[in-house]
Amino acid sequence: MAVLASVAVLALAACESAVPTVTQSPSPDASAAAIARPAIQLDREWTALNGDWTFTGQVDPQDDPTSVILEIGPGPATARVFDTQVPVEASLTSPTPLSVTTRAIPDIKEICVRFSATNGGGTATTSPLCFPHDLPSIAPPGTPTVEIDPHWATADGKWSFTGRIDPKGAPTDVVLELGRGPSAAPKYSTRIPVQTDLAEQATVTFATDQVPDAAEVCVRFSATNAVGTVSSEPLCFDPHAPPS
Repeated sequence: MAVLASVAVLALAACESAVPTVTQSPSPDASAAAIARPAIQLDREWTALNGDWTFTGQVDPQDDPTSVILEIGPGPATARVFDTQVPVEASLTSPTPLSVTTRAIPDIKEICVRFSATNGGGTATTSPLCFPHDLPSIAPPGTPTVEIDPHWATADGKWSFTGRIDPKGAPTDVVLELGRGPSAAPKYSTRIPVQTDLAEQATVTFATDQVPDAAEVCVRFSATNAVGTVSSEPLCFDPHAPPS
């Protein structure tokens, strides 16, 4: 009986040693949870030139290989319809500036785009950037226009002159020029800055005591921008006479 008992114990030990060891690996969901989704940004400024549209931004892959696409679709922003994907970057592992140029922008009333970044932790998308396909045309800058008011005033030894200036879309500098007559051929010897970098249409009034002592004085406003310089007609008067 003792022999039989020993045989049974050995058989049981052999069976226990034959049981395989099982190592459990993390589930796919647990692995993904340990990886942060990428951080992605789309700049709100973009450019369009000769049919090429360029969009920029920034991505942080969170140290996990990340792919980025540009998604394109019709507006409005609330529609969330993005039916075109343009590859931007693949297998990024460190924070990187983004720039993509594409001709895949549809010719429709309103377009929306967004960046979408995917890594092992999931997908992150930016808020949509929406804009019209056809922007209003902006007139190119032109030569400024300038007029001088024919009425002038004097007080406390200073003469005041008024001008109207239209910078025509370009920053404009304005000066007041003073000199001696006659009105048919004035000679301007003094230039006084009045306004710099004028961007909108404006009426300016400027007072000065630098009026020459002459029987006839002529003044004018001159305006200069990147396109050119224009002067008003001269205002000529007798500085000793009452204001007109």
